[in-house]
Amino acid sequence: MRERQQLESSNVPEGLGVLARECHVRVLNCSVSGCLIETNSRLEVGAIASVRVVINGRELVDDVQIVRCQSIAGAGALYQAGLKFLWTHPLDSRALRGALRMPLQPPSEVSAT
Repeated sequence: MRERQQLESSNVPEGLGVLARECHVRVLNCSVSGCLIETNSRLEVGAIASVRVVINGRELVDDVQIVRCQSIAGAGALYQAGLKFLWTHPLDSRALRGALRMPLQPPSEVSAT
């Protein structure tokens, strides 16, 4: 997952930038509106991130907002975070939220379009 806290662009006012970091997560639950993940990094509530998962060899990516992050009691540095899907781009076959609306095919059955 790549966390983006501010947008970097030549059209953006001076002083804004992108803070990117990668962290490994485990997806616990996913729906068409968001995901519940587990991670060993605390995530800032309100931050915007890109989540990338590979299912049956197919990479799916979506932008999310972190809406909740809580430590898991007795689990050391382990956190559960709630992520809400953002509609920053049209729904397509590469979107995680789109894959949840249709069954995933095994890699041998995926056709190139």
